[in-house]
Amino acid sequence: MNILFIAGGTGGHVFPALSIAKEFSKKGNNITWVGQKGSLEERICEEEQFVFKVINSRGFLKKSLLQKIVSLYFFLITLVQSFYIILKLKPSFVVSTGGHTSLATSLVGALFCPLFIHEQNSIAGLTNRILHRFSKLTFEAFPGTFNYSNHKVKCVGNPLRKEIIDYKFQTKSDDSLFKILILGGSQGSKQINEILKDILVNKDLPLNWAFIHQVGQSEFSDLRIAYKNAGVKYEIKEFIDNMAEVYADCDIIISRSGAMTITEICSIGKPSILLPLPWSSNNHQFMNAKYLKDRGAAELIDLNEAHYQELFKLLIELEKDHNRRDKMAIHAVSVFPKDTSENIYETINEYFSI
Repeated sequence: MNILFIAGGTGGHVFPALSIAKEFSKKGNNITWVGQKGSLEERICEEEQFVFKVINSRGFLKKSLLQKIVSLYFFLITLVQSFYIILKLKPSFVVSTGGHTSLATSLVGALFCPLFIHEQNSIAGLTNRILHRFSKLTFEAFPGTFNYSNHKVKCVGNPLRKEIIDYKFQTKSDDSLFKILILGGSQGSKQINEILKDILVNKDLPLNWAFIHQVGQSEFSDLRIAYKNAGVKYEIKEFIDNMAEVYADCDIIISRSGAMTITEICSIGKPSILLPLPWSSNNHQFMNAKYLKDRGAAELIDLNEAHYQELFKLLIELEKDHNRRDKMAIHAVSVFPKDTSENIYETINEYFSI
């Protein structure tokens, strides 16, 4: 079968689509991917040897009036591009994982073949709220995301990278250290960096604390000085390549609460302190974090209200309370369904066999 995948913009949309695409590819299906030129999705398609088609799209939300007019102009262009792509490809079906890149092509695709969508967050994004009306099946990671929906919705969790799924858990390399992993996302987080810097400068840290701090491409020279002066073990990384290994070797994770990150944290079974991005669309990061907090899998700190003392106090408590951390880890493993990509593959196959 020829299958058209539409995903782009951020890794949160691209990597779930990639996991699903790999599942269909290894069963002998032909994968074509639609995205933007020079993007993450284009690089991935080159690596995976998927056919890649370029479209032009622009985001609409949180833009000025002029920018929104430009976005609508590109939306119309993308509609025309999508007609040509789909008429030539004749896909058996379309898979979309949301984001502004997906809207126009998915709408056109739904006119010619079944559309299947996947929503990663607890609060659906604008694109998927629109596409849900046209999808044959909608997959959601959190139960109740499409709470006004009917039987066409299935809760499956988030498709994960193979390296996370296949990682064999090992004992920590050094049990004498309390290892803290800090994730700021691919772009880093100036806000999280500032909170950690305040802790390092204003608090006396236990000497057995060790940090791995992923900062993305943000400026971190002041943060490095703060770590050095605090006298604790630390590594500052722009990006982490061996993510599964680093997850497994830490005691606690401090992170934003993007859907894919928290799904990986739960899959590997680690306690976490989640600091939701305050300005995420529809406050979806707060709701993602609250979902884990309500299930005993994570602690939640609202950055609109909290100060660095709250995070430091929580770290002290969790270091001392092994049982509390163990319980969080156990709850984390049970938060999301497993084998998501395989489940989506089987569900779509069943749809065509009915």
